[in-house]
Amino acid sequence: MPDAAENKIISLLTMCRRAGMLLLGFDAVTESAKQNGIFCVLLAQDCAPRTEKEVRFRCKGLPVRKLTEDMDTLACFFRKRTAVFGISSEGFAKKLLSLLPEQAEEQP
Repeated sequence: MPDAAENKIISLLTMCRRAGMLLLGFDAVTESAKQNGIFCVLLAQDCAPRTEKEVRFRCKGLPVRKLTEDMDTLACFFRKRTAVFGISSEGFAKKLLSLLPEQAEEQP
């Protein structure tokens, strides 16, 4: 059962999606990062280590955080099973980063 913080993160992500500010998928996120079109990257809990490493390499300079939900849980909300999410709104990105643990960024 998700706690209040997890519910808040999912709520913010769904609002972000409805506003057209959420990118889904590795290719879309890394391409947008090249063009400075996103403010942060979020990864599903069960993201493959190789995918995480590649995202961190291609999105240097951007905060990358891990969510507590896995790809299957996130697919229920976003209708696409993906491990990589990009936030193209500075406001949404700041709020999400404030809710996600800082140490998650340090994981390899």
